[in-house]
Amino acid sequence: MEQIIIGRELQEARSAIFGGYQPRRHKKVTNDPQSLGSTFYRTHSRRNTKRRAARKTNSWCIIGNTEVDYVRPFCLDIDTLIKFDDDDADEDIKELRDSLNKGFYETSTFSSSSTSNLSTCSSLSDTIQAYFEHKTEDLLTDLLYSVHSLMGGAGDGMWHVITAASAGGQTTSGSSNRTSVSLEQVLQVLQEAFQVNQDTVDRLTQEVQSRAAPEVNLHLSLKEAKELRPKTVKGTTNCFVTLAIPSSGKSQRSRLEKDTLIPKWNQDFTLRVHNLQKDVLRLEIWHEYDALKVKQLTAVRDIKGLGRLVRGTTAQARHQPPHLLGQVTISVKDVSEHGLNGWYSLGKEEGEAGKDRGSIYLEGSVSSSAHLENKNRHSYDSLLARLVHHQLKNSTNNNHQENEWSTPWNGRVNSSAAAALAQYAIMLDLNDASLQLSWWCVGSRVATVDAAWTLSQLHRVQAALGKNSYQEEDLAELRTSLVSFVCASSDRLKDLHTAYPPSSKVLAQHQLSYTLKALQSIQTHKGTRELLDQERLPHLHETVITSLAEHAKTWWMMMIKDQLRGTVTVDEQITPVINIVDESNKFLTQAAEFYNGIFLKEMNISYMQTTYLMVSKKVNPCVRPLVMNIYNRMPAINDHKKDADDVQYALEVGTSLWQLYMNLCRLNKLGESLPIEARVESGVRKYHRWFSRGVMRWLELAIIRARIMIEKAVDLDSFELVDELCNFSSSSTDTIAIFHDVKIWWLKLAWPDPENSAVLLAKILEDICSCGTYYSDLLRDKVDRMFCRQDNSSSVFITRQICVGLNNIERVRRELTGLPGHFGFDVLLEDVRVTGSGIGAATQLESTVERLIYNAADNMENKIRPTLRRTVNQACDIQNAAPFLAEVLGPAIKLLHTHLHTSNFQRFLWRVWEVIIDIFHATVIENSEGRKASYFGGVHSILQETLRFFSQNEGIGLDEHTAQTTEYTSLIELLESLRMSTEALIAKYYQERHEEQVEDILPSKAQLVVKTLFTRPGKLIVDVLMARDIVVESDACSVSSRSGPHLLHHSQLVDSYVKVQLVPQEWFPHAIHKTKTLRKQDPAVYEEQFEFDMSRGDDGVRAGFLLFTLKDYNLGRTNTFIGEALVPLADLPVVDSSQVHTVSPKYLKMTTPGLRIGYKSLRALQCRSTDKTATTFWKKVAKRLPDSKSTLRPDEEKGRSRSPTLKERLKFS
Repeated sequence: MEQIIIGRELQEARSAIFGGYQPRRHKKVTNDPQSLGSTFYRTHSRRNTKRRAARKTNSWCIIGNTEVDYVRPFCLDIDTLIKFDDDDADEDIKELRDSLNKGFYETSTFSSSSTSNLSTCSSLSDTIQAYFEHKTEDLLTDLLYSVHSLMGGAGDGMWHVITAASAGGQTTSGSSNRTSVSLEQVLQVLQEAFQVNQDTVDRLTQEVQSRAAPEVNLHLSLKEAKELRPKTVKGTTNCFVTLAIPSSGKSQRSRLEKDTLIPKWNQDFTLRVHNLQKDVLRLEIWHEYDALKVKQLTAVRDIKGLGRLVRGTTAQARHQPPHLLGQVTISVKDVSEHGLNGWYSLGKEEGEAGKDRGSIYLEGSVSSSAHLENKNRHSYDSLLARLVHHQLKNSTNNNHQENEWSTPWNGRVNSSAAAALAQYAIMLDLNDASLQLSWWCVGSRVATVDAAWTLSQLHRVQAALGKNSYQEEDLAELRTSLVSFVCASSDRLKDLHTAYPPSSKVLAQHQLSYTLKALQSIQTHKGTRELLDQERLPHLHETVITSLAEHAKTWWMMMIKDQLRGTVTVDEQITPVINIVDESNKFLTQAAEFYNGIFLKEMNISYMQTTYLMVSKKVNPCVRPLVMNIYNRMPAINDHKKDADDVQYALEVGTSLWQLYMNLCRLNKLGESLPIEARVESGVRKYHRWFSRGVMRWLELAIIRARIMIEKAVDLDSFELVDELCNFSSSSTDTIAIFHDVKIWWLKLAWPDPENSAVLLAKILEDICSCGTYYSDLLRDKVDRMFCRQDNSSSVFITRQICVGLNNIERVRRELTGLPGHFGFDVLLEDVRVTGSGIGAATQLESTVERLIYNAADNMENKIRPTLRRTVNQACDIQNAAPFLAEVLGPAIKLLHTHLHTSNFQRFLWRVWEVIIDIFHATVIENSEGRKASYFGGVHSILQETLRFFSQNEGIGLDEHTAQTTEYTSLIELLESLRMSTEALIAKYYQERHEEQVEDILPSKAQLVVKTLFTRPGKLIVDVLMARDIVVESDACSVSSRSGPHLLHHSQLVDSYVKVQLVPQEWFPHAIHKTKTLRKQDPAVYEEQFEFDMSRGDDGVRAGFLLFTLKDYNLGRTNTFIGEALVPLADLPVVDSSQVHTVSPKYLKMTTPGLRIGYKSLRALQCRSTDKTATTFWKKVAKRLPDSKSTLRPDEEKGRSRSPTLKERLKFS
């Protein structure tokens, strides 16, 4: 009769016997939550039902303003928002995904003639229930038989369990940290786990007592030894092994291996165990002495070999027994728990523990010939499942699905359960590999198991799998358990936030991390991956990605349905869309901060990238059409009618659109950590462009509002100080507050596009500068009106109100100059430089902003110039600084000191000082040609008095040294030249030429050898000896030549002569001599002497110079100037007439005047166009200057810009 078993009863029965074990080819059995199976996998979520519900046709519409008939209303279909690109994938792939998402019930075939009769099915259920109850009783009977056999009688009713025992008995061999469990404790836990009464236990106990006692044997495989201590002359041993369990009184011996230190036996032994808990295995390695032979004598190589020969000979003579090389003692119970497989170090009982005696390789196990009803591993699985369920049910740390997370199950059972499992495993002859497989099959299905334990247990199973320790049936069960684990892990990842909630913090991260480690281990291990391939499971990396994508899709669909259902108007839609973006931010923040690092570390999966791209691409069609529709309906701005929609359309802080923009901004920033190729695919990468019209609307409204507020602030300003601690009035505070409001808005806006951001910022700075200028104009007009109402306005420079007004202007000006820094403009320019437009766009923007700031600051600074200019001109005209300092600057500075803060006063004082210097300089330039020297002498005195006034020692002035700026020093030098007489300026010119000659900064035109001296009778004697190395400019290489100016020819010979003259000429009218002309000679030897009647003691003589001029004689035209040299008369020696020959000659460097040096005297002489002496001297000197002969050919003028003329280069400004 064929019967099909379906329903909850069969699942309960299977869980009771097999502990949730599922046969091959079936991926998962869903257990009743109230049954024993609820310990293991959770029931499947109704994800498919949610998906079908989410795909029901639904839509939400944005209905346009009915008054704007040109705007078409648009709709966003929910089906579009929740549809994903891979929903139309190949059916085979979808089928494969479904195989990971859902489990199915097992169907078994029994003899049955019909399945249509419901009553037959009911009867069959009762039959099966009775069958499984019988099987359960058989299992309990076998357990009682095992317990009584191993703990009763010789077992003394106690069983020793390692307290640190982990799941599967994973402990270190020989551990001494054990606890004792009594027979009553083991029986108690079995009674509770099987849920039977005491009568049943007593009845079954009587049955097992009639069974024969089991025979327990130790199976030992003796493999090899190594690194034994040598005992023969050859440095080897003759070794054999004895094996015994001391309590049995019997021992066994291996064969003898001669002349080796690495013996290999490969022999198997079986030893009877009488007391499993107390018996030990003692294994000893012996060396058997060889009979003395002659060849042993020839084998001696060193003193050690000789010693071994002596000891061996002595032992043979005395008939001594074999020598013990080492021994090993192993607990039989440790062998039963952990098996025996590995190298064991040899030792001796009598000591010498420090010596290395070698090691021996052993394999072994404990078996029993027990009389059991079910002697297979499945019965061990069933017992393990029951005991684990009992452990979790009674554990205080149990973590149920409905509760918050707590400490997961660590894979351990209590001592009594561990004792029962260990004894039953011995009776079943289960090896370590089988035990690890059982613990994996059962433990990996526990929903609350610690993922770290799961990973460690997986590694143990993989190690056994690598050693080919499993049969076909075991591999089938392992394959099924692996598939179940992968499916369960995939289900948890599909419900990521619930399975691993961020609220659980480290605990959830720990579980997720080790779950991924386990999946990665399954994938990378060759054996487990081959088992999954048999089930046609995809790469687990792909499975994880698919599960995470499914999780994100499910979250998105549910959120869209919850937020957008039933919304039809703009007001109804904007709030849900804001919530959608906000929830997306939270979702992605959790992905980035909580999950992404784990997935990257364990499986190299960028969970953040996958999720971010999916969410951002779905946000785009959800937000962008709504925003664009709103701005398409935006009316033009109306200055007269302040429509409430203006604020709504403008990107104003606090509005719905602002909140939406900021949510999108945060969403975009979450993707900044992703690779560039992922950011390019982001759906919100250009979100800011959706709001560009709102930004421009805000700027339009801001400039209008700012001007209105500035007007009101100036009208209400009475120029009274805000409080005693400040020196400005309310209007400046209100104006700067407007700037700050704009700055705060800009910083909050955080426009992400650097290039467009720089353009917008330039527009904002331009508007702010215009507002600053507008404020300055309004304030200046109001101050001017107050100034005109003052008495004696011609002498009043400043009033208290004017001080406050100036303070206001200065404060706003400083704020404007600092605007680029406040707005982060420099940093923004650097961002622009590295973007597409590059350095060109950044430089253009930078120059534009600098021009705006400079113009705004300069306009406000010019407000204080007119009064100062008027008073400076008056002081210069009357040649008296007293009215300017005492009546104008004095009261003003004291007033400023009283009403300005110290730091502000110093800065303002510097500003006034710079303005005054500039005014003095302009006054000097304007009067340089029409005024006499005495005028400039007065200006010089007034400027010095002004400096002393500003640097007075009352603690309120400037530092005198610091106040002498470059501009001040240049102006003083100019005034010193302008106030000198013409004769003094000419003398100063020669002094400057001599200083230039001493500094040796001009090229040499020739070298002149002379001897100059004064004689005591009162004569100046000048000997002109020789001129050599003459350099002239040829006609072919003149300035106007095509070859260019100043090309020198050293080889050209000239007709040279030297003119000797005392200068200034006005002081020495007729003191001129010249030598004869020497034709075509270089060196030219003159050797002529000239005498002048004068004494060096005269003041006028000491201030004069002796001028030597070298010229080229030209017949019929002007002689060519070659060079000149100056000798101060004050430097000449005075000797007696008899000592003239003792004076050494001088070697003078002949040079031409250099225009680049800048002769201050010539600049002053140039301005004296009405002075004949000055004009004549200027014209004479100008011929010798390089640029006086400079002309450009017509064709060269076209090719390059015109060089400045001499007069232009000598200008003062």
